Amino acid sequence: MSTAQETVFAFEQTLENKTKKDILAEKIIEMIVTGLLRDNDVLPSERELSQLFGVSRETVRGALRLVAAYGLISVSHGSKTRINAGEAQLARFHDSYSHMSPIGVNNYDIDTVFESRSLIEAAIARKAAVRIDQAGLDKLRRMLDAQAEMFDNPVHFQLSDKSFHKLIAEYAGNELLLKYSEELYSYGLNIRRSVMLEPGAIARSYGEHCQIVEALARGDEDAAEQAMLGHLTSVYSTTREKMPG
Repeated sequence: MSTAQETVFAFEQTLENKTKKDILAEKIIEMIVTGLLRDNDVLPSERELSQLFGVSRETVRGALRLVAAYGLISVSHGSKTRINAGEAQLARFHDSYSHMSPIGVNNYDIDTVFESRSLIEAAIARKAAVRIDQAGLDKLRRMLDAQAEMFDNPVHFQLSDKSFHKLIAEYAGNELLLKYSEELYSYGLNIRRSVMLEPGAIARSYGEHCQIVEALARGDEDAAEQAMLGHLTSVYSTTREKMPG
């Protein structure tokens, strides 16, 4: 067995009996493999990651140690944690984690992807408006509080944005809708990074998030659907503007 195969095999064996740190490590690796986190990106602090994923700082610390052991991040005391996702590092995970890659969904044109995403996330928003509880609303509001401080930090906002959409999908109570929504979310992540660098882009997205949460809090299915569709229309139009050709 090659060194690369041994690395992936060890990672998969670890995940057979998942602890919280294992699950978080898997999430971080998924974000790197799909391109949500890119080479040399600075990760949020342990405290911020703890808040973002709803786990203890000890869990975050353990997860980062696991990811660092696979060579995908560089951690050093007294300095920031950076993504180390060059071709050599990513090659170890391409075969075993190809299902995490956005390559598949990126083979489709933007109109097809966003039509599908709108249909799925509209259904998710309607279901979540009926099913979400106070604990879920509190989590979403804490995310909004954090996002309000991220207007100048595209990397951190994209991480929070992914968690925001995933949490709403989880409250829809349909695992297949959740799976599809996560796959469709991975479309054009590199382009979305360019969009987030535009002045006012993060503030606009944050405002749309607020409208979604307000509708969910009222339990208003129609309003939740319309707020989600409005948000996705904005994501679609700004992504399309940045596409080459």
